[in-house]
Amino acid sequence: MSTKTNPLPDEEDVAVDDLLQPSLTIKQFCVCENISPASYFKIRRLGLGPAEMVIPGTEIIRITPKAHREWRARLEQQGKTTEAELERQRRAEQRRAAGKRAAASPQHVSRRPIHARARTTERRR
Repeated sequence: MSTKTNPLPDEEDVAVDDLLQPSLTIKQFCVCENISPASYFKIRRLGLGPAEMVIPGTEIIRITPKAHREWRARLEQQGKTTEAELERQRRAEQRRAAGKRAAASPQHVSRRPIHARARTTERRR
């Protein structure tokens, strides 16, 4: 009697799981990943989308469980790169600069008269 001590699934287990899980339409993929279809098509246009399977003779596009898994692994790897970290820092600095510009604006809420701020607060309730 042998027991399996390897916590990672072997290739056969993954292959069987792939057969049991259905492939996804683009809409189902978007729901699964909690992204909009517009975001999906943008990702695809940038060359970062999952591999798609087109059913011959039709325009039906499906995303297999294997392609979905590989896409997630690829995104995870890309998120760990130095360029990704630099991009995160650049965007954070961009947000800080936008906040400073907004606060410096003469139309900022902090520059409104007190009675105008009170009316705004009352309308929200």
